[in-house]
Amino acid sequence: MSKDLSNVHVLLGQLIDGWCERRALNPLRVILSCYPLTNGFTEDWVLLATSLKTIRVQFANDLATDELEQVIELQHLAESAAYR
Repeated sequence: MSKDLSNVHVLLGQLIDGWCERRALNPLRVILSCYPLTNGFTEDWVLLATSLKTIRVQFANDLATDELEQVIELQHLAESAAYR
């Protein structure tokens, strides 16, 4: 995945679509509390990074390997946007 923040919305959309299809309610519950971003300011990115970290830590066993890798990469991207 590119380090470009423009990919974040596309990749999150793909994850969310996949979770909806399989009814993976736990990661959906967490990510939909902060996404879509409301204004793109620092607090949005911090909330997104925190939500992705929660998904990674609490629900890793519910995710496919490629989904977990995407969650980790997206968490890093959100953190870099929040703390730049």
